[in-house]
Amino acid sequence: MIAVIADDLTGAAELGGIALSYGLRVEITTEITGISLPADIDLLIVAADTRSKPLVNALADMKRITGQITGLRPEFIFKKVDSVLRGYVAEEISVQLEILGYNRALLVPANPDLGRTIEEGIYYIQGRPIAESGFSGDPEFPATSSDVLELLRSSQTVAVRKHTQSLPETGIVIGEAAVASDLDDWAKVPREGTLLAGASGFFKALLRGLGFSRNESLQSSDQSGSNKLFVCGSAFASSNENVKRVFQSGGPVSYMPAALMSDPDREDELKSWAAEISTLMAEYGNAVIAIKPGLKESANAAQLRKTMSDVVKQVFKSVSINELIIEGGSTASSVLNQLSINVLRPVYEYSTGVIRTKVSGFENLYVTLKPGSYNWPAQVWTLSEAEEQN
Repeated sequence: MIAVIADDLTGAAELGGIALSYGLRVEITTEITGISLPADIDLLIVAADTRSKPLVNALADMKRITGQITGLRPEFIFKKVDSVLRGYVAEEISVQLEILGYNRALLVPANPDLGRTIEEGIYYIQGRPIAESGFSGDPEFPATSSDVLELLRSSQTVAVRKHTQSLPETGIVIGEAAVASDLDDWAKVPREGTLLAGASGFFKALLRGLGFSRNESLQSSDQSGSNKLFVCGSAFASSNENVKRVFQSGGPVSYMPAALMSDPDREDELKSWAAEISTLMAEYGNAVIAIKPGLKESANAAQLRKTMSDVVKQVFKSVSINELIIEGGSTASSVLNQLSINVLRPVYEYSTGVIRTKVSGFENLYVTLKPGSYNWPAQVWTLSEAEEQN
């Protein structure tokens, strides 16, 4: 059994989709206490959601989870981090090293297949320094520098190395990767005494190194149901534009009321918003909820997530939802926690990072998860007759 500890839910789902296509049986859990291993699972992924928590809580949770996972005696543990190093990456890895008794971590966050590379200590997105990309406007962990050491925001001992260079025996080593084959070379580093951490590209390389190969026929066919609720929590401009186009075409979009942004405890506004969403569901068979651009930047991100999850819970009380489609890892964790959903089984990988999962304990509910910075596949982003006709 392989174990993965992910710092957000969409990252967990991304690795779950990859493992599914490589023939592994996967379970994703958001439980961080009493973690157990189902008998029919090859890969257990714990979605810790530490990226959206205060630092002290994130480190306490990472310590607890790592200790429990160690007790399950996995073949190895992989620490899934954000590919552009948002969150408390170095601090969490340091806690894990202490629990595991390891001296070194190999951190390979770059993913050349997605245009995310690290060369000479600089992080690039599609060939441009990351500080010049949309990640510079992240509301919680903005990329104000393109230097990976500065992006890591760490006081820990960190070194940057190419795969052709020798590695220090202790501390955190960031592995550069300019092309996909660099990841395969990093996957050859001996695992003993080294915590492996990084993004999905490195995880794929590790699976290949273990002898697994991708096989599209291993996935069940996608037969998505009706009654789709889209929850768009991303601050990325491309996501906002997608929602705006649907709204302007007369599609079923419901933006968070301004009154809830200034006073999130207004129960009357919440119920009114939920009723509006339910009406759209009845009329169109699907609906999109989102936050208007320009408003979310001035509001508290954690409070916005809570309000989104509160309204989703209200909608679930009045409408039958078969497909819940959520954009953004922190938003997804908040919504699923509000719905008391804590176990997911990946069933289909639409595209890199966009994963459909079956909800354990629900007869006919599927959840599709997508990182905010990834693009929507056309087969998922089909929202209304109005949009299809335009």
